[in-house]
Amino acid sequence: MDRSVVVSKNIPEIPITEIVERASQLLGIREEVEKKVRGIANDVYLSDIGRKEDWSFLIATSSITFVERSNTGTASINTGGATITFSSDVTITSAMTGRKIKFYDNDYVYDIVGMSGTTGAVIGPTLSGTRNISSGAYEIFPPVYALNSDFERFPKNGGLHYFSGGRKVNVPEKSYQDYLEDYSPNTSEIQESCRVLGTDTAGNRLVEVTPPPQSAISAEYDYIRRIPPMRETTAGLIGNIDANGTTVRGDSNTQFAQATTGDFIRIDALGTGADSEWYPILAISGTSITLRTAFANTAVTSASYTIASVPRIPTMLHAGILYGTIVQLAAGQND
Repeated sequence: MDRSVVVSKNIPEIPITEIVERASQLLGIREEVEKKVRGIANDVYLSDIGRKEDWSFLIATSSITFVERSNTGTASINTGGATITFSSDVTITSAMTGRKIKFYDNDYVYDIVGMSGTTGAVIGPTLSGTRNISSGAYEIFPPVYALNSDFERFPKNGGLHYFSGGRKVNVPEKSYQDYLEDYSPNTSEIQESCRVLGTDTAGNRLVEVTPPPQSAISAEYDYIRRIPPMRETTAGLIGNIDANGTTVRGDSNTQFAQATTGDFIRIDALGTGADSEWYPILAISGTSITLRTAFANTAVTSASYTIASVPRIPTMLHAGILYGTIVQLAAGQND
């Protein structure tokens, strides 16, 4: 196959618009179904490639800080009851709502669902068993912690770890069933396993560790970054671009605000598909764009344009998205 099918005129990257146009052209797909092609291209990018391997270029590192357990003083609660009364030396705050509590004289683990004045808390479910707890020992702890906003998943076999003797010790990620078998409600300085579950109100993924942390220490973790889908915008017209200039001025209908630095822009009249000439966007300000490299040796006024994002993976894999899209489309041509 001609090399020109793989690389556009002036850049090694292949923006999403060009992927869609090339795949459609090679398979003779009508323009009105290009939205379907774009969806498949993003699926190949995000799922078929992004999740297939623990790619080194997608691995990032962050940390979470465990919250120290609370076990000062004593707690009292009657069986079947929901309100705990703590001894006078205990400090109870609203920050404890949502944490867990374990009484040493009771086998169950309870959620703290609210406060009861300044000296008590409300649990759920109510206290099980036949024995009241009177001035008993307890531990309050949060076993669940928010991960980075772009967290997609841990690498295979887990990414959470702690340091011992100058070496990283992995805290393996377990399946739900295996995690239950490992579960311990008694806090410890060492965590033996973890599981990823749900999201918080901000949409961040959560990790639960067992045994729950005993001290306020930081735990490092490696993870696979979640990459956003690729998109494009074509609203309005370019007002003008000077020959060899770096400033693109749009009209009042342009949607430059939908773009981000690192996206690419082209003037459609100068070429589409493999004939595209793309220019990287350095900065965006209202209806004006600054290019990272000088525009072509020609001035343009009142022209249609396309701003498109590129895959956030090494350029050597961009063609894989193109041909993966073609394979997916060809397989469904009889649908």
